[in-house]
Amino acid sequence: MTLKQGLINAGVTRLSVEQGSEIETALEGGIEAAVAAAKNADVVVLALGEGERMSGEAQSRTSIEIPAPQQALAEAVAATGKPLVVLLSSGRALALKGALRDADAVVANWFLGGEAGNALADILLGTHSPSGRLPVSFPFESGQQPYFYNHRSTGRPVVPGETTEFKTQYREARNAALYSFGHGLTYTTFTYGEVTLSAPSLPWDGGLQVSARITNTGARDGEEVVQLYIRDRVASITRPVRELKGFQKILLRPGESREISFTLRRSDLEFVGPDNSWIAEPGLFDVWIAPSSESGNPVQFELLKPKSG
Repeated sequence: MTLKQGLINAGVTRLSVEQGSEIETALEGGIEAAVAAAKNADVVVLALGEGERMSGEAQSRTSIEIPAPQQALAEAVAATGKPLVVLLSSGRALALKGALRDADAVVANWFLGGEAGNALADILLGTHSPSGRLPVSFPFESGQQPYFYNHRSTGRPVVPGETTEFKTQYREARNAALYSFGHGLTYTTFTYGEVTLSAPSLPWDGGLQVSARITNTGARDGEEVVQLYIRDRVASITRPVRELKGFQKILLRPGESREISFTLRRSDLEFVGPDNSWIAEPGLFDVWIAPSSESGNPVQFELLKPKSG
């Protein structure tokens, strides 16, 4: 089902639809028609992205950006100054530029099925509040790919406030994602309280409870995906800067708060060691409860050594 039909099914009566561009080629008069429609609109919904045949086997791309004709369309429509909502169809994380990066809202809808029109109408009109989270990181630039949220730390990391000379960094972009793994917004807002621990250390054969209070600070009901991350500070093998270890999806009413807890055990801290077997090593760990892989403030705990028998 098309987006147009979905909006009509949802009761939208004032609707103007123009095809401003083909997927990879310009459409004669397309941009002019789209701009004219945008000037007469209260809100512009711009459906852009890759074609389904641009993903899959033998469809690697050297530049993971929106095709140039669609980018030109987006820039022209954005220049009207009307509120711009982008519906982004793609089979991969894209490096968004210009008007797409600066849009008032971006809905990453990937490639949907037969009920796409109805589903998108529900999201756009607020009948349903979105609660999805990104399973991949969207980079600032194509050259950052492959970008992993759980990349390894380096011997020369960029530290805020210090010189960047001879450090691991890009010349043209931050060492971060435009939209990180785990990121996602909805029609309300949430705040995260301080992360607390049931104890300062995790016994070798015990458990450690990690908690934080989540509050819906907006005016609507909303679902939040609360995520638990760790970092092994020192190990025999270089470890990721963060690792997702759990998540909970919760529904909160406006003004409602809830204490969310996770239990960490030694098995959650294991990794494949030098002899290709799973091991955990005593030492210091950071832990976050956060809304994405590049947010939140960590607290630290220690995994204790096993008791000698």
